[in-house]
Amino acid sequence: MKREDYLSLEELAALIERVEARPLKEGDGQIIKAVLEKTRLLEQMVRGGKIPSKRKLKRLMAIPRPEKSSE
Repeated sequence: MKREDYLSLEELAALIERVEARPLKEGDGQIIKAVLEKTRLLEQMVRGGKIPSKRKLKRLMAIPRPEKSSE
């Protein structure tokens, strides 16, 4: 995936603010799910003694943009 296919730190910060305020936008659920899945995967890797390289960690932490709904 290309860099522009991933969320920026600013977009993630804005998502956190929306979650705290509760007015979520379309696609926010997909982003939250991806973040939680990646967090779980990283936790499993660390607990299993598999510390990822900096390059792999960067790739693992990239959050893809949500898919647009066709509605």
